[in-house]
Amino acid sequence: MGQLLIIGLILFALGAYFVYKRRAYLTKTPYRKALFNTQALIWLSMFLALFAVNQMVGGLGLDSTVGWIVSIVMLVLGVGNAIVGFVRYRKLYPLAAEEPINQS
Repeated sequence: MGQLLIIGLILFALGAYFVYKRRAYLTKTPYRKALFNTQALIWLSMFLALFAVNQMVGGLGLDSTVGWIVSIVMLVLGVGNAIVGFVRYRKLYPLAAEEPINQS
């Protein structure tokens, strides 16, 4: 049951990544575009971290030291990118909120 939940979260994170990437593509204003790209980065990093956790919980391919190292590196990269994304999001949000919506 736990691994099924993780797989559901992985699919949700991947879907959210595509949603925000599409919103960034369709947005014309520069700060909002950067904000949506940052949100897409956060969801992609969550996908990477959840994928690593799924590998660790499932144990698929983790019968060697290399498998464990790859999973740990993926987890660290995912969490690190999420932290960088949150910091960037906090800096961009006030700029995007002040930006006019209908900019040509």
